[in-house]
Amino acid sequence: MTWQATVLLAAALLASASVSAQPSGLFGDSRPSFLDVDEAFRFHTSLDASDKVSVHWTIAPAYYLYRDKFSFELIAPDEGNLETTHTMPAGISHHDEFFGNVEVYYQDLSISIDLPVAARSDGYRLQIRYQGCAEAGLCYPPQTRLVEISP
Repeated sequence: MTWQATVLLAAALLASASVSAQPSGLFGDSRPSFLDVDEAFRFHTSLDASDKVSVHWTIAPAYYLYRDKFSFELIAPDEGNLETTHTMPAGISHHDEFFGNVEVYYQDLSISIDLPVAARSDGYRLQIRYQGCAEAGLCYPPQTRLVEISP
């Protein structure tokens, strides 16, 4: 083997060792991966009675929803909005890097929404707004979902 071939082989081995010592992925292995917002905060609705609908969340481990970021609005077939009242359970005190001292929900959550008389006979859409974060440091933007509700 000539000295040029030896130098080229040594350079190739050094380059290979340098590349393999790099962490894999663009940001390395230490960067956490996060769930899609709909995987982190799964929900479904149930019509409990002619005057009540409930929204049930299943919250992924190490994720949470903010108590004060929820809002609910009924949208009638004529596109008019109907006021609702709802009952929020107490949350867990949490110091959040984005919002300071807040109440949050972990694991699961059910919210009962009282339906006004006008919404008890016609179909309507329930507009749900909420926001949550991952404990690893990702705060999702506020979310809005529309759910069809038929009596």
